Parts: sequence; structure tokens; C-alpha cells
Amino acid sequence: MKQRNLLMAIIVSLILSISSIALASPGASILYQESALENGQWRYDYTFNNTSDNNEYLYSVWLDFDRTVTVTGLALPSGWSGSVWNGTNTTIYLEASSTAFSYDIAAGNSLNGFSFMINYQEGNIPYSAYFDDHAGNISTISGTTASIVPEPVSSILLLFGGVMLTVRNYLRRSKKSG
Repeated sequence: MKQRNLLMAIIVSLILSISSIALASPGASILYQESALENGQWRYDYTFNNTSDNNEYLYSVWLDFDRTVTVTGLALPSGWSGSVWNGTNTTIYLEASSTAFSYDIAAGNSLNGFSFMINYQEGNIPYSAYFDDHAGNISTISGTTASIVPEPVSSILLLFGGVMLTVRNYLRRSKKSG
């Protein structure tokens, strides 16, 4: 009886561990803020979010432009480097990679400080994100970057607060003068 219970426990443990491996999947959310500059230049500031659900580390991202572009790399976070990110280059892609495991972005974390300038407004850019589980398994996903925009509710609350302060100040002034 003990052997049977032990065998059942081993089988259940094995099934649970295999199912958790099967359910694990890498994921990324690559977000940017876009700023218009002088002379037709545009600045892009990126945040790389690792939305993976289990021990996948984001270690490299490729941004693929839809045409040849003149890029000026402005900043990369500490521990990251880029093949086209330094100086001003004419290219169709940008690549940023961590320089060591310790700089990889762990699941559920994010890293900002990826900035560059280009000679036209690009908007959303296709990307490829590369993951490593630090045990030799590498995977890749593709997607499209997304702009960071204020939530409509936040904007409405800000506007409502401004109106309330204006009304309060008006009423306070009316009370003092009357």
C-alpha cells in the first residue's frame, strides 16, 4: 500500500511539473513615449516589460523599421548594449541586448531608459523579443510596440479636479467681495 501511494505521489508530482512547464510562456509589452523635436526629428523613449509567467528572462529586443531610417542612439540602461544604438546610423532596425544574465529583465519586471531619435514619425514598430530561462532554453516572440497614452479616466479626473478648484476659488472670491 505504501509503495502504491508513493508511486501515485510521484506520478501526480510529475504531471504537475510537466503541466506547469507547458503552461509557461514568454511575453513582452514594449511601450514608448513619442516626442516631436525640431527639424522633423522625433524622440522615442522605450520601456521593455517582461510579461512572462514563469522564469523567462527578457535579454534582447529588435525593433524593425518599415523603411531605412537615420537613427541617433540617445540612451541605453546600464548593462545593455546595442549594435546600431551608438552614434548616428542609417539602418532598418535597432537591437538592444543585456550584457550579462544579471541585467536580463526577469518575469514580471520592466526596464526603461531605451531612447533614440529618428528623422520621421514612426509610431508603432514591429519587434522581436528574445527570452532565456537561464537553463539553456531560448524562445522568441514577435509583436508591435504600443504608445503610452494617459488613461481616459485619469484625464477626466484631472479635468474635473481643475474645474472644482476653479469653482471653489470663484466662490471664495465672491464671498469675500460680498
